[in-house]
Amino acid sequence: FCTPGILTTLTAYLRDHPNADEPELREALSGNICRCTGYDTIVRAALAAAQALREGAKA
Repeated sequence: FCTPGILTTLTAYLRDHPNADEPELREALSGNICRCTGYDTIVRAALAAAQALREGAKA
């Protein structure tokens, strides 16, 4: 159940903050509680998504 919340949070956050860095993404995710991950792979994926958005990829 945590993944949909994480994706919703990151979609909205990256739409408004496409230049977000790692600390900002971790702060944005601080309201999402997940026991199944350490968030590292999620943050790496979010950083890659932010890069793609900056380069013109469609969300």
